[in-house]
Amino acid sequence: MSKNLSVSSLVLIIITTVYSFSSMSTAFFMMGIKSLPWFLISAGLYFIPYALIVAQYTKKYAQKSGTIYDWLKDSLSPKAAFITVFLWYCSYFTWMVSLFMKLTIPLSILLFGEDLTKKDTWFFLPTNLFLALCSIFLVFLIHWMIAKGFQTIVTFLKISSFAMIGLLCLSLLSNLTLVFHHLDQFWPNVLKSFHAPSFFQGTTNHFTSQLPFFIFSITAFGGLDTVASLSDRTKNSQKRYPKALIISAGVIVLLYCFGILLWSGGNDLVTLREAKQVHLGNLMYSLMGNLATDLAQTLQLSSNVSELLQQVYTRYTAFTLALAYLGLLSSISYGPLKSLLKGTPKEIWPTKLLCSNKEKMPINALILQAISVALFILALSTQNQFLGDLFNQLTYMTNVSRAIPYFLVAMSFPFFLKKKLISRQELFIQSRNLNILLSFSVCLCVFIAIGFQIYEPLMLGNYTNLFTLIMGPAFFGSFAYTLYLRFERKMLTDAL
Repeated sequence: MSKNLSVSSLVLIIITTVYSFSSMSTAFFMMGIKSLPWFLISAGLYFIPYALIVAQYTKKYAQKSGTIYDWLKDSLSPKAAFITVFLWYCSYFTWMVSLFMKLTIPLSILLFGEDLTKKDTWFFLPTNLFLALCSIFLVFLIHWMIAKGFQTIVTFLKISSFAMIGLLCLSLLSNLTLVFHHLDQFWPNVLKSFHAPSFFQGTTNHFTSQLPFFIFSITAFGGLDTVASLSDRTKNSQKRYPKALIISAGVIVLLYCFGILLWSGGNDLVTLREAKQVHLGNLMYSLMGNLATDLAQTLQLSSNVSELLQQVYTRYTAFTLALAYLGLLSSISYGPLKSLLKGTPKEIWPTKLLCSNKEKMPINALILQAISVALFILALSTQNQFLGDLFNQLTYMTNVSRAIPYFLVAMSFPFFLKKKLISRQELFIQSRNLNILLSFSVCLCVFIAIGFQIYEPLMLGNYTNLFTLIMGPAFFGSFAYTLYLRFERKMLTDAL
């Protein structure tokens, strides 16, 4: 299989996998210009240090298939690495179910110009059942495409990358046009967004009370662990992948900051919030639709052209988001599964689960994963209260489960350095103290994020969610521990 990902292709894929236009627009809607300092803090204390740590790990393990497992098994222990990667996969599985169920919304807006998922029936079927069938079809379609080979995943990611670049250019040029035509309103709009009340209930303009947004800004930089699974599919990856990672990190930070500044200066946040039809569920589409309307008024276009422009902006946003979902789903449907099966000891898993097709894709595991996701979606489509609550609790469980691997990757880095698993000359940052500082900074940020996720339901008296947050990682971790103990006993028996 060819390994033809260039540095520019990697940069493009990493940026559009990690950078989220919806997170940027949501940040503007929630906090206005006040979100900018939090993004800078998250970038400086979490994202850039974590990107540097991952870049140095991939420089050593670029040709390995296990990513997080390979990073941790030498630094900590194989058992700790297996439990961590199992937690990581479980969190992505739940996210997969959620994303497949959300994919029908941008498709509906793209095809019909509005979100029809709120209607009672679709084509004489109950909406929940019709959407479930569409989601299940997409599950098997994506997995079938993945089974065709790794190049299919790259193609999905590249197409979604170009669409996202188009959306970025469209929004940036439109906002710049508004700013240049209304320069006198730029700073008043920025000040309005600064003084607008925080979207988070119970928070004020006091900096420390806005801690809930710190958690949001950290999650906006997620995804480096997933794209790291591309490293062993990249030619000369020891040099290309870390270089692409560091370039991408800088570009992503600039895109978030520049985007928030332009949206804040080009739009009246208070007026936007007063629009009853705008909420977090349709925020991206509403913001782009309003942007088109404001642009048409600024350029003095006719009402018919204004309406057409609004439809173009809204549907292109839906088109981009649909492609982004498809690209992301193709990546997370393969990357975590590949790391779990191909990176860990093969004796842990049934032989049939490890079988690969001629394209070197784990076909049986992909089929089993697709069936499992489809069954989850079908069960949730019944709108049974118990199943709905169960999925909500599973989502809570994965919040902490997904954060723990980031913490362990950063925490293991000093041990990685102490064991001299890579020569000092090969490191990007050769100062041991600076590398330890990077590790401490990431661990502190993730610790605060996990701590607040646990404290918030405790503060609100929601003890069910609190119990789930704690028990989720404990359950997944215990199951992984049991699997690994069985593997150790098997190895001991075979040795005797």
